[in-house]
Amino acid sequence: MKCKSFVLTAILMLSCFVALSQELTNEAKIVEVYGQEWVDARKLDQADLLVLLDKYISFGFMVKNVSEGKYQEFESMEFIPLSSKTEQFVTVSEFLTDFESPNFNPLHYKFFPTKDAQMIKLKGVNKIIYILPQSSILLK
Repeated sequence: MKCKSFVLTAILMLSCFVALSQELTNEAKIVEVYGQEWVDARKLDQADLLVLLDKYISFGFMVKNVSEGKYQEFESMEFIPLSSKTEQFVTVSEFLTDFESPNFNPLHYKFFPTKDAQMIKLKGVNKIIYILPQSSILLK
């Protein structure tokens, strides 16, 4: 039993070390949404979450063009939910303008990678939001 605990502790410490050793390329965008205090606290106890967020910003969130009629089985989203406490939604047009901006930050929106890939059809345009699964994001 002691050996099992030691191995699990060693694996946990190694994964934390690996996560801490990876430099965050999007730290400013994470701080922009969550605040410096939150980021500093995660560096100590959830570095792997910061790595996921960092890679999600760079590789995990996409808007893809789709052919007309594709993904008809999905309900179209007319308003995109924000993670902000002041505003709740933006229109598809406002979202797409933001997405095209060089300062786009997917953390401003109430989407987050899960175990499975996610597809969200946007109303009025032939586009979907595609979010990679966490495991794929972490491989990047």
